[in-house]
Amino acid sequence: MSDMGDLRRTLLPVAAGALALSLSGCSTISDQLAGSEVDPTATSAAASAGSLLETVSWAELDGLVSVVVSNPTERVLRRADAVITLRDSRGTALASSVTRMREDGCCTVRSLRPGGTYGLYVGTVDEGAEVADVEVTYRDVSWSSAPLPEVGAEPVRIEEGPRGSVVLADVTAEEAVPSAVVQAVVTDPDGGLVAVVSGTWTCFAAGDTRRIFMQLFRRVPQGSLVESVSVHPDGAAPSECADGS
Repeated sequence: MSDMGDLRRTLLPVAAGALALSLSGCSTISDQLAGSEVDPTATSAAASAGSLLETVSWAELDGLVSVVVSNPTERVLRRADAVITLRDSRGTALASSVTRMREDGCCTVRSLRPGGTYGLYVGTVDEGAEVADVEVTYRDVSWSSAPLPEVGAEPVRIEEGPRGSVVLADVTAEEAVPSAVVQAVVTDPDGGLVAVVSGTWTCFAAGDTRRIFMQLFRRVPQGSLVESVSVHPDGAAPSECADGS
């Protein structure tokens, strides 16, 4: 994958010490963006999953739990910090992302369109732990009335590398996009969720198509498919992309 050296990106880290997802990036994304409005009902205390986003599905792959959530509202969710709690069949908490949230930003939903989906991650603490349920709540929620730039994405294929599976996708921006989170949903042949892989790329030029590589430090089962690729345009200082790169 020689083209990987041409890409500047940041992969969302997994919320467990032994489960690291990381790539290098070319910019720092501002947490508060122009045009956003804070939701007072979700800032001072965690908002329940049902009152904000809907959990669509979750799955575990070698200790990595992927969760797909959707935005049932008619507004753009600009940002929300998710707290993911894994529970066993008795309801006992096995692991939580709450201690990792401010350390590595593992569980932040960004620029989620109405009706769109977003993937989150958390790792199990005990190798023998059996996850029976996943609970997601949200903090520091902000919405936006401004429309997001249109960015298209097409899955290409899944490759197997020395460090795990890699999802390839082509991303095309209709207008210049300083930064965007790109996510791929990987499923089994029957459509069941296997994992979500995600990364942040910067400096998309208007009209250009860029092939990106999303590294998942796990091997997906044989026959796995890329069900979809989504792009979530985010904010960055305009000067960081002034050279058009």
